[in-house]
This record gives sequence, C-alpha cells and structure tokens, in this order.
Amino acid sequence: MATSNQCAEIQITDGEQFRVRFGDEVRSGDLYYLGIDPRNKDHNCPADVGLKRLINGWIETIIENSDGVIFYLPFDFSDEFTRWLACEKKDSEITVVFGWAEIEGWSFSPSDFSEHSRDLKNFQADDPINPQTFYTPRVLSNLRSSRARIVTSTY
Repeated sequence: MATSNQCAEIQITDGEQFRVRFGDEVRSGDLYYLGIDPRNKDHNCPADVGLKRLINGWIETIIENSDGVIFYLPFDFSDEFTRWLACEKKDSEITVVFGWAEIEGWSFSPSDFSEHSRDLKNFQADDPINPQTFYTPRVLSNLRSSRARIVTSTY
C-alpha cells in the first residue's frame, strides 16, 4: 500500500487488474484494453506498457488543463462503460471524484483519450460522492513514482 505522503497511486495487482488510489478511495481497472489499443504504434503491446502510456496521458492532461476547467481521466475500459476521475484544478490544488460514463471502453484509445477528457457525456459520480482535494504537484509526483515502479515486460 502507499505511504502516508502519497495521495495518489496506480499499481498493477495480481492477475489482469490494476489499482487506482486517490486519498481514501480505491478502485480497480482491467489491464486488457490497455494492451490492445489500436492507436499504439505497436498495437498489441504488453498491458504494463499500456498502463504507463495511460499514466503519461493523465500527467499531460493534468498539466495542460487550466484552473476552473472540469476534465476527466479514464482508468477502467469495459465493453459497456468506462470508469473515470472527474477533476478540477484551483490554484495549486486538484479536486477529484470517482465515477463512470456509458461510453464503451473499446470506442476510444486509452493512450489518447483527449477527445473525451473535456467533453465526457453523462458522467455519473459514484455514490456517495466523495470529492477529495490534493496538492497538484504532489499528485503529479505520485503519478510519476507510480509509473516508475511499473516493471515493463519484454518479449
């Protein structure tokens, strides 16, 4: 589990899953779609490579969005829906809420989710809604640390 000075963590767990933790909330995602992303230059890459690419997209999206703009970060790609974090930055802080949307996980690229990051239709926050606010530089640092701890497969 993450140390107390980590507010965010992404970690591969046993089997074909990974865990996403922000503060006191934890969700899991399926690695499957991360390895078969059709927009990846190597198309069928190892899922751990796909997870690193997803984290890279999160970091870029957090950095690129301005204060007061609500944006979304995907993490679980299923046949009938996707799981997301709704985020909003204000000054040096970021507020996150876990939720989901009806957009199918196969219908867009996990390595390039920009088409939905600012325009996600019908986002539904998890119940009960638990907005959590963190220091943005710490979140970015924690995501970079998570990315560095993922051991990349070689074939």
